[in-house]
Amino acid sequence: MDEDREHSPWTGWANAETYDSFVREHPIYRWLNRQLVEIGRVAEAGNVLDLACGTGATTRACLAVLPPRGEILGVDASTAMVEVARARVGDPRARFAVAPASGVSQVAASAAPFDRVLSNAAFWQFPDPASVLAGLSPLLTPGALFAFNVPASRLAGEATPVHPFQVALARAVSDRSGAGAGGGSEAVDPGVLEAALREAGFRLVSRERRVYRSTQHELMELMEIPAMLHRAAPGLAPARRRDALVEARRATDPEQAVEVPWLYWLASFGESPGQPADPR
Repeated sequence: MDEDREHSPWTGWANAETYDSFVREHPIYRWLNRQLVEIGRVAEAGNVLDLACGTGATTRACLAVLPPRGEILGVDASTAMVEVARARVGDPRARFAVAPASGVSQVAASAAPFDRVLSNAAFWQFPDPASVLAGLSPLLTPGALFAFNVPASRLAGEATPVHPFQVALARAVSDRSGAGAGGGSEAVDPGVLEAALREAGFRLVSRERRVYRSTQHELMELMEIPAMLHRAAPGLAPARRRDALVEARRATDPEQAVEVPWLYWLASFGESPGQPADPR
């Protein structure tokens, strides 16, 4: 996970440990990472950069398919997240470093060049994605693949289902603050994002929508992560956020089925814009 370290809700041990417990106990991150590893063709990779690696879930998914001589560097802005990742991932092919995404070149240059970059459930949260892409460019081999995902609910123009738990949480937050749960950020414009990729020397290979199916219980548990609840109710004090969450949980059927769509991008670095996309 990654944002400006001074102001990021992702810092701190309590957040890192709660996040790590959720990732291990619930399937959504395993599903997200399987899709990302498949789309990013990590099984064919030699040197992988896991950008905003959190507590190492994406790193572990990469290691499961990475060739024996492959290596991976996980980078995250949160010291606590990285320390948990180091404790959880014992494979000698993996290393970790602390840096914001915009400063990745400062800690990753010695491990470069990379032929893969993956960023799971994080790229849309970076304050300045264009600067992140500019920092990545010197670290990559020609033809390197960059795979990342964004929840459809964060994208402008993407149709997404509205889940009862989200409605209940928005209402509970509004009752306490006078404003609905805005999610902590404006919608991401896919056109702007893809223009930033082109400007940094990337060519779009694919963009596809994949749908995760679960129950509202998992969405409720996701909000137990302090940073996630902060994003849903950024204007509330922690105790009032917690009260809103408790109220929303009581108002919702945890067994109700939900569908959560995600958009996955794959881009190739340093190839001619006129070159056709790799069909693999």
